[in-house]
Amino acid sequence: MRLIGVTVCAVLRGDSENRLVRTFRPRRRKLGPELSKVYERLKDDWSIAEHGPKLDLSEVFGNGNSVCLEIGCGRGDLAVSFGPTHLDFNLIAIDIHTRGTANILQGIEKQSLTNTRVVEGDVLVLLKRFADASLTEVWVFFPDPWPKPREQRRRLIRPDVVLELARVLKVGGVLRLATDIEDYWRKSITVVAANESFDDPEFSRPDWRIETVFERRGINEGRQSVDIYWVRNSEQKLLS
Repeated sequence: MRLIGVTVCAVLRGDSENRLVRTFRPRRRKLGPELSKVYERLKDDWSIAEHGPKLDLSEVFGNGNSVCLEIGCGRGDLAVSFGPTHLDFNLIAIDIHTRGTANILQGIEKQSLTNTRVVEGDVLVLLKRFADASLTEVWVFFPDPWPKPREQRRRLIRPDVVLELARVLKVGGVLRLATDIEDYWRKSITVVAANESFDDPEFSRPDWRIETVFERRGINEGRQSVDIYWVRNSEQKLLS
């Protein structure tokens, strides 16, 4: 069944081993008292560490269901709505900001979800923990657009990241992008095509992708969202 954050430009402080470049703008906001209590109470049981050995996803979730990865879960609205309606899928939602992961933890508790996990950290670090061909879908919804030409090397959809996404996706798996920045989706098509591990792009919005506050803000500002997906084919492009 198919359901139809990274390279940034300064090395992460204290991360001389990975030499990663950020694709996000760090924003720290304090949690309210209630959400802070939820976060502290639930994070150990429902979180995955960004660093560590290869993950055994069947052990993480206690089943062999397909696993989806949401990169940049924002406020967590999609993850909280997806989990209860897709119990035969597992979801890992990652974000660098605590509020989104805390909101998802709150949703896990309120809806008694067992198919959702959160990661607070950088997706480029987390990707190293996934075995080859271990994910069914990867979602990149409304990533930081980095609109200035000198910033675009920080975008998430770029050759080295797409290469890693191709590695972790199963053959027949899906890479999804949603953005309201035309330059972003047009250049992403070129980047993904150059990888040769994906079929031609299709333009289609899945029914389960709800309208988030970020998308609504763009609509109010006159921007139109575009949804694209690519299916992982049997080719394997290797890093030269």
